[in-house]
Amino acid sequence: MPGKIHELGLEKNRYILFAARLVAEKGPDFLIQAFRDIDTDMKLVVAGDAAHAEGFKAELRRLAGDDERILFPGFVTGQLLEELFSNAYVFCLPSTLEGLPIALLEAMSYGNCCLASNIPENLEAVEDHGYIFINRDAGDLRKQLEYLIRHPERVEEKKQNAKEHVLNNYSWDTITDQMEALYYSMIRR
Repeated sequence: MPGKIHELGLEKNRYILFAARLVAEKGPDFLIQAFRDIDTDMKLVVAGDAAHAEGFKAELRRLAGDDERILFPGFVTGQLLEELFSNAYVFCLPSTLEGLPIALLEAMSYGNCCLASNIPENLEAVEDHGYIFINRDAGDLRKQLEYLIRHPERVEEKKQNAKEHVLNNYSWDTITDQMEALYYSMIRR
């Protein structure tokens, strides 16, 4: 049940969420550029922070300009973070570089429709349970966001599949079972 997000002026399914460190490799600048060119009353929530990245964070605020649809709640945890994930229309991770995209997997575990850059790590995590755009291409990101905003049925069809995909492939129980099987196979040799 949304409560904390209302304090930010947000409503369920009326915002796009970015939640990650505010550093260049996470690509929030591409997302802000893309979003500013979209004619929508949805909001963009850019949640996160980063130590020693004051210049980049200032650049993000400059890119956002006076667009009141773009919110910077800072580093969020607990109930607010859970509500942001649980009530987002779309989660977007425009990373240019990743290891295992934990933020993307977390968003999917909440049943979010996810839109991510087409770097190999994001492709592996999302598979066909979300949407992809061309890495570093704010124009393609804008087109994909506009498509998803205009087609809520496409957003809804990905939500449950995303959650099941993460639970079946990335849960601690699954990972533990896989590690145990690996160890037993090594012992048998």
